[in-house]
Amino acid sequence: MSIEAKLKKLGLELPPAPAPKGNYIGAKWVDNIAFSCGQGPFATTKRGMVGKELTMEEGYKAAQEAGLNCLAQLKKQLGSLDRIKQVLQVVGFVNSAEGFMDQPKVMNGFTDLLVNLFGDPEGKPARTSLPLHHPGWIAVEAWVVVELKD
Repeated sequence: MSIEAKLKKLGLELPPAPAPKGNYIGAKWVDNIAFSCGQGPFATTKRGMVGKELTMEEGYKAAQEAGLNCLAQLKKQLGSLDRIKQVLQVVGFVNSAEGFMDQPKVMNGFTDLLVNLFGDPEGKPARTSLPLHHPGWIAVEAWVVVELKD
């Protein structure tokens, strides 16, 4: 089953790749390694800090949306998500209220998506979930590194 068919089965849809907001491209690859640029959640998602303006569940959803945007960037550059052999790494930043310590649970929104799409262990990345504190900013920003099939 194709990755996009799996998305549909999960009730999700790959969005159009967001346009870069600076001097960069959405994804790039060399040999069999591809990198997405950092992506946030959908523009319709509430902005703010998880643990203050957003609940844990809203943060999880924001991380899932950031993952969908990363996949959209990869698809735009690669032509198909079916070229992905496995997920290598996810780096995520969670906009966190003071005292909020559940950044890994928020970033599960991104990595649960990847495991649902690519399986275990192929979809399970090495991962970092870092806190930051930036009032009014998006809840999550993250990127992904993947290995491509030969």
